[in-house]
Amino acid sequence: IFINNPNNPTGSALSKDEMASFLNSIPQDIVVVLDEAYIEFVSDSRVAQGLDLLADYPLMVVLRTFSKLYGLAGLRIGYGFASEQIIDYMNRVRQPFNANALAQVAATAALDDTEFVSRTLQIIRNGLSYLHSQLNDLGLEYVPTQTNFFLIKVPGGGKKTYELMLKEGVIIRAMDSYGLDDYIRVNVGLPEENERFIQTLKKVLNR
Repeated sequence: IFINNPNNPTGSALSKDEMASFLNSIPQDIVVVLDEAYIEFVSDSRVAQGLDLLADYPLMVVLRTFSKLYGLAGLRIGYGFASEQIIDYMNRVRQPFNANALAQVAATAALDDTEFVSRTLQIIRNGLSYLHSQLNDLGLEYVPTQTNFFLIKVPGGGKKTYELMLKEGVIIRAMDSYGLDDYIRVNVGLPEENERFIQTLKKVLNR
């Protein structure tokens, strides 16, 4: 079973109680893989953290990435936690050169760059606060997020809004491929990028 927590594209996340309830409801011989690509952005202490669960659920695998908070998406590198038994099985089938040397060096350096991480998180949290306020002022529905993006319901439909925003030079994501035809997804950017998104969105919505 694969669980994306926090979830993409909604931005929502399972609490510790919700995760425990689910894990206790399934057969104990099932491997559960937690994809925690956005876990570093979580600000709510009630959200489940895979590392806190490993001791009680030995068939769990926790996966994380350097692509989001650390900004190393192009290097395609991440890391995981699991029991020695599961790691042994994974080592038997993994490719011999599954992570190149440059990616490993960059990832190690990223872990040591706490100043970058702190600064990035502050920019993200400020941006989330700004977008939260602006979306409320616009009267738009959105999903409360534990990530660095918002899933927003737009009256004109996601695909149409995406196309109109693109013509204005602002790239967002339409969510029709997820079956969410009325939604767009937007990542938090720098302050000037967030402001441009809001101003362009206002322009598009008024058409």
